[in-house]
Amino acid sequence: EELKSQIETKPGFYCGYFAGGAEEEDKIKEELAVTVRCIPFDRQDGVPGKCIYTGKQTTTKVIFAKAY
Repeated sequence: EELKSQIETKPGFYCGYFAGGAEEEDKIKEELAVTVRCIPFDRQDGVPGKCIYTGKQTTTKVIFAKAY
């Protein structure tokens, strides 16, 4: 919900934890109209966090953005 609110009020690129696969990525695209743009290697520091979609613990950070 926080990502959805941010994208609706201030479009841009957002970095967040993501523990999903192709199925979860498709659901995010459908529900929020955003896609995973890339997995930035320089942000993969091994620090765990909570996936913005599944709530699972992960160390993978990705960049989300809305397609126009």
